[in-house]
Amino acid sequence: MKSDNGSTSLAALIPTLKQLFEGSGSMVCLYDEADTLVYANNIFYEVTTLPAGSLPTWRDMIRESHRSNKGLLIETDDIEDWLARAEQRRRSVPYRQFEIDTVDGRWILMSETVIPKVGVLGIGVDITRAKHTTTLLQHEYQQALVEAETDALTRMGNRRALDRLRRLLTLNGQNRVISALMIDIDWFKPYNDSLGHLQGDECLRTIADVIRSGFRSEEAYPLRIGGEEFLILMVDADLQSATQVARRILRNIRSRAIPHPASEVGHVTLSIGVASGTVTDEASISTLLDEADKALYQSKHTGRDQVTLAS
Repeated sequence: MKSDNGSTSLAALIPTLKQLFEGSGSMVCLYDEADTLVYANNIFYEVTTLPAGSLPTWRDMIRESHRSNKGLLIETDDIEDWLARAEQRRRSVPYRQFEIDTVDGRWILMSETVIPKVGVLGIGVDITRAKHTTTLLQHEYQQALVEAETDALTRMGNRRALDRLRRLLTLNGQNRVISALMIDIDWFKPYNDSLGHLQGDECLRTIADVIRSGFRSEEAYPLRIGGEEFLILMVDADLQSATQVARRILRNIRSRAIPHPASEVGHVTLSIGVASGTVTDEASISTLLDEADKALYQSKHTGRDQVTLAS
């Protein structure tokens, strides 16, 4: 090996990688600046089905998976075109994360880090179980809605749907980051008293539409849990992401400017409380909901028409 700086850095890095990752459950590989494999652990060879110890180029590794229909799942009729497009993304940013499939049905969450004068370090984590759980969660939630766990007025899940979600979110003892948004319509009783229940129902439907349009994640579950109270549970979403959704909903309802003759501001507003945490069991879900509810109360107590984060 030459003694230039890049080669020296590479030579120094490989023993460290072996020490850290040889027995790891993650898939680890290092390609040099010419995109030739210079290090891979046992999991890498198992996943790709390459002969242990072989050091092909990245292109040849992809070609072999495509040719043999083993290892990585490469679905294309033109492998060279696929390679050309993939290479444009490969070193386009210092760090990127993406999912890959394997022929035997596994999902791998892959990260690639470009190391200057060294090459590309890849680390893959098997997320097959998490994917299957997510699919099950989606299926069960849809079943819940079909099985009369839907609020007839807003077409959102009701408290029975919430009970089912609480059980599903702790399936198999998983730890998941969950965010909860408690949402309440400000001065809704005076709205009903002044405009009537038919208009009140129309307002609730509009609010529900605004709430649904406020998030883009498939892993978000909106529910109506009381007369004028709503809840969104966001799975694998941190406090920052949930806060963005809450503020978007607040902006959207303000822009609707639904007239409210009994409100000081003259239109319908919302108060929102947001909490986030790692859920391990149903007790921790109860704690999360309680924190979101306290944050909602704080929004009400300090003037309404605002978002408050749980402390």
